[in-house]
Order: sequence, then structure tokens, then C-alpha cells
Amino acid sequence: MARLILFLMLFAALALAVAAAATAFRALTAPSPAPLPVAKEDKMPKGARTLAYGVLLVLLLGLTSGWLGPA
Repeated sequence: MARLILFLMLFAALALAVAAAATAFRALTAPSPAPLPVAKEDKMPKGARTLAYGVLLVLLLGLTSGWLGPA
């Protein structure tokens, strides 16, 4: 049984190595893409941003302490 598991691990590592080599080869031979346009920052109102961060903090603290959700 141990030999089978070792064989499967070797096969998975070999498949990963082949996939990585194929991806690297494809990336090296592909023409370089045109540069992406500069993305403009989303103008979210400061109050909404502060409220969203506050709600996120309460959610994170509530979930980790067990106050929210099953814990």
C-alpha cells in the first residue's frame, strides 16, 4: 500500500513538473501583449468606505470570537 501511495505521489509530482515546463515554454514563446490601460480608482465616498471597513471589522471579530455564527 505504501508503494502505491509513493508511486501516486511521484506521478503527481511528474505531472506537475511537466505542466510547469509547458506553461513556462508557452510564456517564453508567446508574443508580448500590449500594455494594459491604467485603471482609474473607484471614487467611493469616504463615509461609505469607513462604514464598510467598520462592518468588516465587526464581522471578523464576531466570527473569530464566536459571537456570530456557530462556534
